[in-house]
Amino acid sequence: MRGALLIVAAFAVLAVPLAAPAEAPIYGGTITCTPKSSKPARICSLAANPRAIFRAFEERNVRYRVCVDKPHAKSRCRSRRTGRRGHRSRAAINLTRPGRYTVTWRVNGKRVKRRGFRARAPRVFVNGDSLAVGTRPYLPRALPGWPVAQSTSISRQAGDGAGVLRAQGRNLAQIIFVSLGTNGSAGASDYFRDAVRAVMHVAGPERCVVWANIVRPGAYERLNAILAAENRRRRNLVVFDWASMARRNPGWFAPDGVHPNATGYEARARGIAEKIRDCLNL
Repeated sequence: MRGALLIVAAFAVLAVPLAAPAEAPIYGGTITCTPKSSKPARICSLAANPRAIFRAFEERNVRYRVCVDKPHAKSRCRSRRTGRRGHRSRAAINLTRPGRYTVTWRVNGKRVKRRGFRARAPRVFVNGDSLAVGTRPYLPRALPGWPVAQSTSISRQAGDGAGVLRAQGRNLAQIIFVSLGTNGSAGASDYFRDAVRAVMHVAGPERCVVWANIVRPGAYERLNAILAAENRRRRNLVVFDWASMARRNPGWFAPDGVHPNATGYEARARGIAEKIRDCLNL
């Protein structure tokens, strides 16, 4: 009787169907943050140069379409070919603003893969005087999705700039906008030069500093010339040419020739934002 039970049990084990082997993928889709990388990414810096990688494992020269959905923009699609079987076909993704990006791959009109990632903007820190106070509400609107922290004071002097940055400690942002120098004397050339160099020293060579030049009646071209000279010495110092904008738009300004109206402040913020974006290419 016991032997019979063992035989029945053995047949029962044999009767259990074996699990089917997992099917090998036909297509593969990956997002990477750099052109040569193969490492999948979920978050890329806005300064990155990401790629949408597609692979066909069973065929060669597969024609496919890759479509990218961007934040607050229409989907853009392109046709590509894979080349040899298993080859990584790479398509560049142009990052336009922070937010969620979705990549879809289609073969013969059918969606075969979809991947998403986020583009993250670097942090921005504003260190400025009364002109920075005026642009304070407009700058975040000109940089949608960018994390912007602002420290502004109506009477702040250029010599105070480095200390404001030091107070940030390790939390100091990757991009710094400076609006300082208007409150100083036009003849204080050495003072202004030292102030610029002190700010650049605290920022270090890896951060990008955008500094607005000065608009004020008097011989402030001297200080602007100092700022331009320091700009030529340093790759990571970018000058926002507020003086040129002011010359082209005199109607923006109050009688003091320094502080613009709301239209001027909004335009100033847009110009600052453009220069901040330039930091991504340094």
